[in-house]
Amino acid sequence: MGEIFFLVFLMAVCGLGFNESFSWRILKSDTSGGAAFWPRIILVALFVCCAIRLITVLMEKKDERKKFVFLDLFYGHRGAFLLSLVLYYIGIKYLGYLIATVVYLNIIVNVMYKFTTGSFGTAKNIIVRFVCLTAASFAVYYFFGQVLHIMVPAGIFGI
Repeated sequence: MGEIFFLVFLMAVCGLGFNESFSWRILKSDTSGGAAFWPRIILVALFVCCAIRLITVLMEKKDERKKFVFLDLFYGHRGAFLLSLVLYYIGIKYLGYLIATVVYLNIIVNVMYKFTTGSFGTAKNIIVRFVCLTAASFAVYYFFGQVLHIMVPAGIFGI
């Protein structure tokens, strides 16, 4: 029952956020959909995912449902992931998108790899992950900045 309330709460937050995005100002010359375009897409996608999960939970027999305990979200690897998201948010404000993303991805992927396998892997694996994650960060930075012309936070270093 707790998961149902949690999903309904998330869906309500998505609905409120979607509704709020229509109050954001848009320049008359802007043909890209404005600043609210991408947040709306994300909110709709999250709403749809929550609705699918809600339907799945409701279709399960009541005695076969796993017990949902809200505090379990803050323990173990889930808690580490949530804490890392908060630190990433703070990092983006001060370090900028590119530096914060490279640092965040390399730390969180290696930590989750350790949670999953029990070790960080060989030095070669760590280097390959570092190169791939850094390249992916630069590719996303280039795509949003140069192709879509969307400004990302620059941070104190101006990157």
